[in-house]
Amino acid sequence: MKISKECYLCIYNQVFNITERLNLDEETASKVLREGAKKLSFYDLSFEPPIIASDVYESVAEIVKKRDLFEKEKKEAIKEALKFKPILKKRLSKSKDRLYDACKIAVAGNVIDLGVNQEYDLQKEIKRIFEMKFFKDDYLLLKNKILNAKKIAYLADNAGENVFDELLIETIKEYNPDVKIYYIVRGKPIINDVTIDDLKGLEIFNLADVIDSGVDTPGFCLNKANKQSKDIFYNSDLVISKGMGNFECLYNECQREVFYLFKVKCDVVARASGAQKNEYMLFKGIK
Repeated sequence: MKISKECYLCIYNQVFNITERLNLDEETASKVLREGAKKLSFYDLSFEPPIIASDVYESVAEIVKKRDLFEKEKKEAIKEALKFKPILKKRLSKSKDRLYDACKIAVAGNVIDLGVNQEYDLQKEIKRIFEMKFFKDDYLLLKNKILNAKKIAYLADNAGENVFDELLIETIKEYNPDVKIYYIVRGKPIINDVTIDDLKGLEIFNLADVIDSGVDTPGFCLNKANKQSKDIFYNSDLVISKGMGNFECLYNECQREVFYLFKVKCDVVARASGAQKNEYMLFKGIK
């Protein structure tokens, strides 16, 4: 998915928000903002938004001398998400269709996005998630794929969201005990996207093979992916892609079937996916 004119302003606003979040002094903030504008000027409309964002965020990290700009926020998001896990697990155990409700739980976690949203209300999102309806709903197609898959590539998105992914992956394995699941994460810190380091000590390692993609963009951009993750992506029977960043990198670009699971948080993605802002999506993308 290529950028639209709104993406320039969105990314620049993210740069400004970083200066506020890090409480930078005027001189440093000025340098960050000028460098952000300079980087943005290099890119025309032929690029995907995550590619541009990666370049911009890397320049910010170099200026402020901080490798992981959202390290604190990621830890807090995971800690908060873990509080909800036993409640959601109990609710899931009483579900008439555990796999469908596990998909809803996973997509609820997609609200944790500090690129688009500077604030989010996870508790509010969870309260209404079981009653929500997907704007596009290819669940039955996904369920059939899950039941018959031998290998699944699950593309992770944000820190904190991974806790809800665990519940979906655990449920998938209940429906298909023999399936091999690969949980593919970012190769280095970028915004609040999850990396292997963020997952240390969590249950995901008991549920799936956690794979470092090598990707330094806030989305699984194939031309940035290492050989291992790219091979898994193309050779798996099913790909489940979480979040807008992965959608932006893969939709109409990857030449294979992908099931996208995310909350629509901006007008550009809404137009590209044929949805409306703030709607939830579970749909099979075209090749």
